[in-house]
Amino acid sequence: MAMMSSAVDIIEPETITTWLTKTCTGSHLFKITGYSFNKGIGVGKCINSDIFTVGGYNWTIGYYPDGKSRNNTEPDWLAFDLHLTSAARARVKITLTMLNQFGGTPLMHNSGAVTVEPYCSSNFPYFIKRKEFETSNYLKNDSFTIRGTVTVMKSKKHPFTVQPSNLHQQLTGLLESEDGTDVSFKVRGVTFNAHCCVLAARSPVFRAQFFDPMKGLMNESIEIKDMEPSIFKSMLHFIYSDSVPELQEVSDDKDVSIVLAQHLLVAADRYGLDRLKQICEMKMYEFIDAHNFGTTLTLAEQHNCSELKAACMEFIKPPEMLAAVVRTEGFEHMIKSCPGILKELRSENQGC
Repeated sequence: MAMMSSAVDIIEPETITTWLTKTCTGSHLFKITGYSFNKGIGVGKCINSDIFTVGGYNWTIGYYPDGKSRNNTEPDWLAFDLHLTSAARARVKITLTMLNQFGGTPLMHNSGAVTVEPYCSSNFPYFIKRKEFETSNYLKNDSFTIRGTVTVMKSKKHPFTVQPSNLHQQLTGLLESEDGTDVSFKVRGVTFNAHCCVLAARSPVFRAQFFDPMKGLMNESIEIKDMEPSIFKSMLHFIYSDSVPELQEVSDDKDVSIVLAQHLLVAADRYGLDRLKQICEMKMYEFIDAHNFGTTLTLAEQHNCSELKAACMEFIKPPEMLAAVVRTEGFEHMIKSCPGILKELRSENQGC
């Protein structure tokens, strides 16, 4: 009998392996004011932004006014880089963007995927030729803003996702809805409703006003004098959200920002809101000029803003700046409001 043989093809099932790479992206704006004062600090000398966190790693934007290394024709170049200030290496993509202050196209510098070692720079610096930069639309009123964007890549899959805190959004929503409000304020005919517990938790002045056993909880409407409704509204928003968008976002409307900062500084000092007071001081410092110098120094003196006062004293040291300031109405008002400050100015500016 003939034997028959046949070949049998065995087909294995197809398998799939998927490697998931998760990314987390965040940005930080770094505004440099007084650009001209930073020139000449030395090649490799760095000015760092505040620390910001992306993907669980801490970062700063580094600005080198005279360039980063001697490998280039520095200090004819400005340099920027990203610094990792955490104890673990990170795999990232980096974008450094120089904002156009007149609304035009920004300058962008992109890296590919790079590994940044702990407590090191990205070694992917962004260079801008000084001569071109100083005549560009990126520099305005001796200041500029650069945005650092970091995309952190993580390959480890985690079974849990923790959503970022939205407490400030929930509290702001509570303020806007007026649900459960138990105290009201009248400010020049405008009524604002709020929550005693929230106000007391944020302000020692409100805490004493509401819960001091000698005064008792106030149930009636409280009249607020010497404050505009718009300022009280911004202060309430800060109490609930811990932010003042009108001051913390980049704005081209200098006059509006400086007036808001001045009035909010007074309100913050009145109600013991130290963080709000610092935000206002920073904004007033950013926009200080000969025109508003007198008002700025007056407020710094009256509300115990030592750092802002010191910045004012430094600002007025050049003789030409002093000459411009003394001709303003704000300076005359300052001398009348704070006569003792004149003696300090004379000691700081001998011969004036």
